[in-house]
Amino acid sequence: MNRGLLALALLLAVIGGWWAYTAYRAPDPEKVYIFKGVRGPSRPSQIVRPPAASLDPYEVGGDHRLAVLITDPSAGWLGFVRGFRSRGIPFMLTSDPATALRHRVVLVYPGISGRLPPATLQALAAHVRAGGTLLAFDQQGGGLQDLFGAGDGVASRARRSLTWARPRADPRETTLRINASGEDNMGTIGFPAGRAEVLAAYDDGVPAVTCRQVVGRACLMGVDIAALAERAMNGRGEAISRDYVNGYEPSVDILFAWIRDLYVQGETMPWLVSPAPAGRDVSIILTHDIDFTRSVVNAKAYADLLRANGLSGTFFIQTKYVKDWNDDIFFNAKTVPLLRGLLAEGMELGSHSVAHSRAFKAFPLGDGHEAYPDYRPFVIDQTHARGGTVLGELRVSRFLLRKETGAEVVSFRPGHLSYPSALPQALAATGYLYSSALPAESTLGYFPYQTTFDRADAALEPEYQFPVAIEDEQAPPLQDRFAAADALIADIAREHGVAVILIHPDVVQPKLGFEARLIAAWRSRAWIGSLRDFGAWWAARDALQVDVAKVGGKWVLSARAGDKPVHDVQISLPKARGGRVTLNLAAGQATTQVLN
Repeated sequence: MNRGLLALALLLAVIGGWWAYTAYRAPDPEKVYIFKGVRGPSRPSQIVRPPAASLDPYEVGGDHRLAVLITDPSAGWLGFVRGFRSRGIPFMLTSDPATALRHRVVLVYPGISGRLPPATLQALAAHVRAGGTLLAFDQQGGGLQDLFGAGDGVASRARRSLTWARPRADPRETTLRINASGEDNMGTIGFPAGRAEVLAAYDDGVPAVTCRQVVGRACLMGVDIAALAERAMNGRGEAISRDYVNGYEPSVDILFAWIRDLYVQGETMPWLVSPAPAGRDVSIILTHDIDFTRSVVNAKAYADLLRANGLSGTFFIQTKYVKDWNDDIFFNAKTVPLLRGLLAEGMELGSHSVAHSRAFKAFPLGDGHEAYPDYRPFVIDQTHARGGTVLGELRVSRFLLRKETGAEVVSFRPGHLSYPSALPQALAATGYLYSSALPAESTLGYFPYQTTFDRADAALEPEYQFPVAIEDEQAPPLQDRFAAADALIADIAREHGVAVILIHPDVVQPKLGFEARLIAAWRSRAWIGSLRDFGAWWAARDALQVDVAKVGGKWVLSARAGDKPVHDVQISLPKARGGRVTLNLAAGQATTQVLN
């Protein structure tokens, strides 16, 4: 070997040795905190794509549900599944007209004109003339103009809102936002009214919702509510809402409520599964984001308040073991006993990520092998970070919280509500059940819902999303807007929805006073507690199977719990004696009750 090559080899050896030393030496304890002997998680996380949604699981149930006749199986009908289930509206989906026509109330989706043969159109018309209810989303020829009492539909992407002819309780329930001003607007259809009653009109004055009373009712709705609901629940409706958070934007809720009322009016024996536990008007989930050094100590005051009131709350913990632009290290041997103290007081500990970065939504997915202490994401500034992955943030934070505190850790909230497209499947892969990663206003509603793979329309994930209704960072300060927060919860309570509250315990007072005042104002009317506890109730409710049928001349309600026990789930029966039934069932237990 000549001298040049020998010198190069020696240089490379020196560089390699230096790299190995710097890469594997113990980190500076002021920059990275290492729990002695702690490494993990050892088991990799694997993304599993769920099967594509199909109609088969939803073509079940008795004849007194709302029937959805699907005329194009490739359409976005999953929005109805997610929306109806969240709001407790019993439904079944079918592509068979004969099956649909066994039901008193039939919704045809996505279109009726040009999608059904003349004989089926005639059968639908006969159904209305015999006292049934029909709702369609278009009207373009097909010979049903006389039935609906409206002219052919006029399509447009320029419409941004619709306003009900009869004012509702709140102005934002009367005028609903359905589009933004951008190019990605959803198409709408307007209907020249003719002999139909105009129930709502667009901002351009064209009728948006019409109904004609024949013997039954024939109604048209020009807003594709399933598509709007999918867009909102997938976290893609932010541009439509008037505010980011702390306001009231119930467009999807009110549109579903209108369909619910149509079903109740048209069905002989309708029933609804209440979204709130029995005896409660609304559900309030109290959450606290621990993402600041002093918040770890301050959290005890909030836990003490909750415990004194016999309540639990959720504390989302950032496992911050790396010092960076955001803050100093505050997840270490000194603070872990404080977190165990929260657990001992009956509080839930959830994950608030490792890095708490605004750039989280742009993080790569990762390979599912990320592990502590080698996983060291670093926040560079307000909008940039390096070394982080979606799976790493979920895996490592959950591992550390479970290892160091003994917490169960089933709930997650990303820092700054930064929401990657892959988050739903990443949560499923890493063992989470519930997340709170969006402001409610961007979902255009105040109900939890099941998430989908890639925040798209093809396949359901097992995790449930609980959007944030009220948070403490917008001006004016939280303590100065109690009246506005109280009014918002009252708005949400009209539909028995869910109000998720987000508070940062960066200070004790006056935020603690706000929380105490909120508890005092609502505890007689609201279920109040942690995301874990309400999430478990919600998932059990979602798995509950309920039907109503006439047996031997009497109406009978039948119910069966899923694989988790059901408690305090109220079934409302608007046309039955008594009006309601409360179900408490063991896992897998079935029951029947005679209604009259």
